[in-house]
Amino acid sequence: MNNYSIRNEHVTSKWTLLCVIIGWICAILSLFVVPYAFGVLGVVMGVIVSKNGSRLGLPIIIMSIILMGIGLLFSGVIMNYTSHYLFRSR
Repeated sequence: MNNYSIRNEHVTSKWTLLCVIIGWICAILSLFVVPYAFGVLGVVMGVIVSKNGSRLGLPIIIMSIILMGIGLLFSGVIMNYTSHYLFRSR
């Protein structure tokens, strides 16, 4: 019985780590592309991480909301600047 709980806890920590990574990636992507989709997905990942008992969920939720708001306000300016910077002719 004890081995099962240790093994199950290990799987839960891997699942939580995966959700944390996906949440941060979605939060950052919401600044650049499709803020309303990636921002909401980042918030959902933060809630899932918080439900699993980790404190890492709250910063993901907060940053997803902030970066989604910035992405919604300045999406045209940010995309124009990054596309010009990335795809400029030399």
